[in-house]
Amino acid sequence: MSKPSWAADPIIGAWKLQVAESKMSQEETSPKEALDVYREVGKDRIEFTRTGVQRNGEPIYSKWAWPAQGGTAERLEPSPLPEGASYIELLADPGSWYVTIMQNGKQSSLMEKTISKDGKTMHLRLKTSDAQGNPLEELHVFKKQ
Repeated sequence: MSKPSWAADPIIGAWKLQVAESKMSQEETSPKEALDVYREVGKDRIEFTRTGVQRNGEPIYSKWAWPAQGGTAERLEPSPLPEGASYIELLADPGSWYVTIMQNGKQSSLMEKTISKDGKTMHLRLKTSDAQGNPLEELHVFKKQ
């Protein structure tokens, strides 16, 4: 059964990273603070903006958009993705998203975003590889603002 077009996905809203509850790599580019904002753009698109600060003090800013029912994500800012890179958003159920990150047609990472039943917590699980090619898993915990 498909989701009614008028029903907002529970991911819509502002989400603040809870660093103390998260399990992230200690890379200098890992976030030490982040605010993710998801909003509906029209009735058929979701726009996502992340702002924050990396562990090394550098600012974080990116803006994305994708079809509300899932599909290819487009990075709007700071600039388009590098050649050969793509992000595919899959809506499993309202409040449950999978993001397949591809490089030259091969999956390089998988991200799962799940909203708790009470709508107050989002778990973002990332499966990827570190710079040496070793498997890396992270858990980012966000609270709805």
